[in-house]
Amino acid sequence: MNKVILLSLTIFFVLPFVSYGAETDQYLTWGIELKDSADEINQYFNETLSKYLDEVNKRAKPIEDPEELTVAIYYHFFQFLGWSRFRTYIRNDPEIEKFPDLSVGKQTYLKMSIHRGYAFPYFFLPMARTIRVGDIYFGIDKMCHFFGFGRRYYQRYCRHLREGFTEEEAMRKVVMWGIVHEDNLVGKLVDGIFSHGDLEANFQGFCLARDLCGGKPPYIERINGKWKLVRPVDMRKYITPGFDESYNNSHFWAMRKRIVLNILEKKYCEKFYTPEVQKRFETYQKYEPSFSQKMIREYFEKKGKNPQQEQSIQSLCAKRKPSEDIDKKLHCTSQSNHQS
Repeated sequence: MNKVILLSLTIFFVLPFVSYGAETDQYLTWGIELKDSADEINQYFNETLSKYLDEVNKRAKPIEDPEELTVAIYYHFFQFLGWSRFRTYIRNDPEIEKFPDLSVGKQTYLKMSIHRGYAFPYFFLPMARTIRVGDIYFGIDKMCHFFGFGRRYYQRYCRHLREGFTEEEAMRKVVMWGIVHEDNLVGKLVDGIFSHGDLEANFQGFCLARDLCGGKPPYIERINGKWKLVRPVDMRKYITPGFDESYNNSHFWAMRKRIVLNILEKKYCEKFYTPEVQKRFETYQKYEPSFSQKMIREYFEKKGKNPQQEQSIQSLCAKRKPSEDIDKKLHCTSQSNHQS
């Protein structure tokens, strides 16, 4: 009876995070070139944002506070765990090329991926398709983190500023909150995966939230009492190599670890050294590390162990290829993004 109660409580607390806990597999896109969907996504985001600002301006009691407006915008794009306007748009727009495409069923996609196989005790594992924006290949699930956790980062950041913390102190506090959250509840309990890509999406979503009304210059200004999008948002500024989980690899626990690492070592070591994959990673290296990525590195250095590095494709393939032939610069710890 106690085990039944414990299982029920675990499901009760974990279930709300399932939508955040969707997984993706960019290894499947090695050697595949997807269409760049940056123009379509930018157009949709800016048009939807402008229309929403018009709605806000027409209200009998319009929003006056920039922080309140930013939070409302993020809710508009990501309403709640089970429904995301932005994710639904990406998933259903035929102009946005996805891999695998929607003709491939969910179970087939799961069986194709590195997450195939049953990994007790992690019961839930929805899968997200991969798209491309600019140079970056990433799972659609990252946009849920971008708006969902990006909003939560932003709200905590604003609260810490009101409490008297400096901007850097406030950023450190919210990023650390995200890391601890991923290292315990969201990653460890939901699916046995610590997703470095999810944390990067969280942080970049926060960066856009901070920039919407507070950037230098801001994207949104209040002119004659009306909110207006004064310059378009380019999502390529906020979508970084850290979103690509074949580059900024996750690390795993328990049976999930055994399943995934075995597949990576057997299936992807040879592909890793192909010109197409090396070129993609070389492009990613041109970006600079984010504030969040630096903090994650510090966090694991203090723990005295870096499981991401130990489980990277480079480390796994080093068992098969002499170390002098491996370009160690390609390890994700040297990856970068435009945000600092």
